[in-house]
Amino acid sequence: MQPLVVFAGDTICTKWFVLPQPKLVETFTADSRANRTSIARNSDENSYNASMGGILPIIGVKQGKFNGQLSAAGSTYLTLKRANGGGSVVNTDFFAEVFLDASLSKYYYLRLGTGHSSQHLSDDAIIGGLSFSNYAKDYHTVGLIYKRSAWHLQAYSLAHYIYNFKTTTDISGKWLFQFGFEHAPFHLNKTMHLYYAGDIKFKEELNFEPTLNIQAGLRMGKENSQALRLAIDQTWGKEERGSFMYNTRNFARIGLYLDF
Repeated sequence: MQPLVVFAGDTICTKWFVLPQPKLVETFTADSRANRTSIARNSDENSYNASMGGILPIIGVKQGKFNGQLSAAGSTYLTLKRANGGGSVVNTDFFAEVFLDASLSKYYYLRLGTGHSSQHLSDDAIIGGLSFSNYAKDYHTVGLIYKRSAWHLQAYSLAHYIYNFKTTTDISGKWLFQFGFEHAPFHLNKTMHLYYAGDIKFKEELNFEPTLNIQAGLRMGKENSQALRLAIDQTWGKEERGSFMYNTRNFARIGLYLDF
């Protein structure tokens, strides 16, 4: 994309972009609550996880070796359960975030962000006998990302401070720490490769008991751009769905993932 505005000095040129492509930081592949569009079949019950969303870079700036990018992100996650010849929606989880990514050096990027998540049981679940529960949080994020394109590697370390956190009570002031990576060592051609990835979260409200997800599969698409993935996941630990936050669930799933 051509720059919208260019400021030229004696030696440094500053370029501004609207709706820049590609993204500075790729989607965190193995994060089971990443902002993306997906459908996956669960192995431990007759259900599917589905999501609709993505990450949209809005404004970019480049000056010399410095790159910066402001992005908006959002997604809705559902659990669709099949039973007795019919189906029902178990939960509806909403996520909205804003990210500011900036290069610190050739391989390191800083991420600052803020976000909101509101996670709900559906009417179908409450009619089916589950009790109403409340789960909503507002948070700020700071993180460090390491990218090595020559190795087809991205790794990240993030801290989320949840300054407003409501469940059945007010449990504000909690921390969530998140670490993960993606590595694609096997390339079939310029736009298709095999990869593996991992993501782990430690939540203070759960005494930092972990949720670990690993993923392996085939990625189709150019680096730092839109991509389609066919992948298998395995998850261990505490539930990611807010209404089931105290439950432990170990299961696999196979699915299609679209990174926008």
